[in-house]
Amino acid sequence: MKFRNSLFVLASLLLFTVQCEIIGDDKLESPNSLPPSAVDPDFLLNQIQIEARSVYRAAASIGGEMTRMTYMFGDTYANAFSPNSFNGIYGNAYNDQFKDTDNLLPIAEERGFTIHAGMAKILKGYSLLVLVDMFGDMPYSEALDATNFNPSLDSGESIYAEAIALLDAGIADIDAGIDAGAPIPDNDFYYGDESTANQLAYWKRAANTFKLKAYLNTGNNAGATALVADAANSLIIDEDQDFDFKYTLNEVDPDSRHPEYSGNYVDNTGAGDYMAVSFMNMLLNDKDDMDPRMRYYFYRQTTSDTDDINENTCIASFPPPHFDADDPYCLLGDGWWGRDHLIDDGIPPDGELRTTWGVYPVGGLFDGSTGGSADRGDGLGGAGFEPIMLSFYTQFMIAEVELTMNNDPVAAKTALDAAMQGSFDKVADFGEDLADATPFAITADDVTDYIAAVTTRWDAANNSNKLRQIIREYYFAVFPNGYEAYNAMRRTGFPDRDDNLQPARSPNPGNWYRSVLYPANMTERNDNVDQKSNNDILQGPFWDPDKGSTKFNF
Repeated sequence: MKFRNSLFVLASLLLFTVQCEIIGDDKLESPNSLPPSAVDPDFLLNQIQIEARSVYRAAASIGGEMTRMTYMFGDTYANAFSPNSFNGIYGNAYNDQFKDTDNLLPIAEERGFTIHAGMAKILKGYSLLVLVDMFGDMPYSEALDATNFNPSLDSGESIYAEAIALLDAGIADIDAGIDAGAPIPDNDFYYGDESTANQLAYWKRAANTFKLKAYLNTGNNAGATALVADAANSLIIDEDQDFDFKYTLNEVDPDSRHPEYSGNYVDNTGAGDYMAVSFMNMLLNDKDDMDPRMRYYFYRQTTSDTDDINENTCIASFPPPHFDADDPYCLLGDGWWGRDHLIDDGIPPDGELRTTWGVYPVGGLFDGSTGGSADRGDGLGGAGFEPIMLSFYTQFMIAEVELTMNNDPVAAKTALDAAMQGSFDKVADFGEDLADATPFAITADDVTDYIAAVTTRWDAANNSNKLRQIIREYYFAVFPNGYEAYNAMRRTGFPDRDDNLQPARSPNPGNWYRSVLYPANMTERNDNVDQKSNNDILQGPFWDPDKGSTKFNF
């Protein structure tokens, strides 16, 4: 596994970000007040790269909870999130990334930093797609006007169009920069360890792959099929081309390890997060054998279930009456210790017992059935990565395009097989050093048997259920990228209750969010934006094919 980030540079940039947050915007001199000659385009681009990562992280976390990939706290959907829950993603995008991008672009144009501009435009295009997917209509055309304190909402459709235009403009800028011999960024946290030719080519592939996702969401058959037809030349299709953000081993000043590692591998404290019983159950029981990725995704701090009610309160109760007989509840056996969907119980002293994040992708421990608390420095020490857009995601999207747009189930199955193989390869490669010391590393036979099981289901399915197979396998493979899972779930309706997604403990949990609430910082400071109603939550973004659906209200 190659680590693309310079430890010193990433640590320094993250430290600057933390300092800015502590100092506050009112204490910092605005880049707008500095002459262009005094602003370092490399520094601004570094910040933009980190800020785009933060936008992704917030969306992945929210989407993970919505899809039951990660644990959601609360007794109803309305109580799980408040408008304040979304201030982070809003601030990361508008107050940080978009402002820095708008500061960089005129400087880049004046000084010939065309490649810097191209990368910044691609990242802004990506973040705009994220915002529409999460919120729907948002302020945009008036949002960064410093004299307008009440920017109006732009339609999600118009913002999507602007995002795609930015992605195209970013590609054009990179091409123009190559032709003009423009400077290469000093630090590229995504492709910086590649040769210059590959680095720039892969940024263009990333932009096109973001477009493919957008075309899938909107049902743009012409756009999607054109990109798929030229996938070998235009999309992320090899692991080396993966668009992922790498973390380092640095622990202090600042902590630049994977945030999920930092929050769960703590000496004498144990894990801070709960893993979702629903998702773990699907990996354990969807096939005849446990999903081979399970031990890479998760690490058990104990391999046995407790019988102490003080450690796990749910063992003293029965499943609610609305649970089906095969619905998971509370315990999964053998120490796969998580939390059910939508419960708000208190926290018992189980920090060193609950299952936590594994080696993939946070850089933690591989589960070798040994147990033991997860402590600082264990596993890969937090040198993990954010799986923003990976090559096997592309193969899953190609499978969906071939099935739903080209009506070619044979081509769809070929892409699905490649997607599953790519997922297993990525996971196994990343955890290889730890897994190989145990009897549980992924083997070629594991992958062959897994794909054969999917093939049996595929052959027996009609086209609708073939799409179910694609999206269910995507759901298993995309972990922990809840953002892409959330998009797929709304776009296709899968996975659903028939795939054994766990219901909430309450029989009436309320409306599942087809789009999330507006951030408090937006509605409270903008007279032109009202908070969403319960009905608004059900409408989803403009591309949602099931607007108003209550299908996932369980």
